[in-house]
Amino acid sequence: MFGAIGEKTLYVFAASNVITIPMVWALYPESSQRTLEDMDLLFASPSPWSWDAEKTFARLKAENPGMVQSVSRKNSILDPEAGKSFEIAKAEENVTASEHVDHA
Repeated sequence: MFGAIGEKTLYVFAASNVITIPMVWALYPESSQRTLEDMDLLFASPSPWSWDAEKTFARLKAENPGMVQSVSRKNSILDPEAGKSFEIAKAEENVTASEHVDHA
């Protein structure tokens, strides 16, 4: 097929890219910096449009404040079992490990 249209193949790919840009903008909501729990709320909208998904997300997050923990991460990893940040848990492990070392 592309051999028959020759150099006009570029126009076919250009047209598909031009069509794709508004589709991505309209159908794919922004998921950057959101937790997995946020993703459940973000994709809970029955509408395929991203602006409706954002409105539904904001409404569900306001209605269910206990469902999603809003935590400022700032490059730290939370340990869900202990409820502590990874850095604090590591510091406590180091203190505990140093207590078990014999100082002979």
